[in-house]
Amino acid sequence: MSSDTIADIITSIRNADMYRKSVVRVASTNISQSIVKILLREGFIENVRKHRENNKDFLVLTLRHRRNRKRTYRNLLNLKRISQPCHVSRSSTAHYPL
Repeated sequence: MSSDTIADIITSIRNADMYRKSVVRVASTNISQSIVKILLREGFIENVRKHRENNKDFLVLTLRHRRNRKRTYRNLLNLKRISQPCHVSRSSTAHYPL
């Protein structure tokens, strides 16, 4: 996995959904647990359980899939990462209104 935890989670879930996998495993971190809670609350994930393997913690997610599987695949799970604006350093001599 790369150092971008949020992108890793979103990509793992999106790929599992695209290939109609019912379970996906992601690394368990504070940020991943927070994201998973939101996805669970919003109904994208059916179930979450913690799993430990080789002294590493994982979250095992059960995805909620569409009922009608006879149609051609259409990605209903439209997850995207929206970046926050970067921090801009301000000069100590500049005056900014409050």
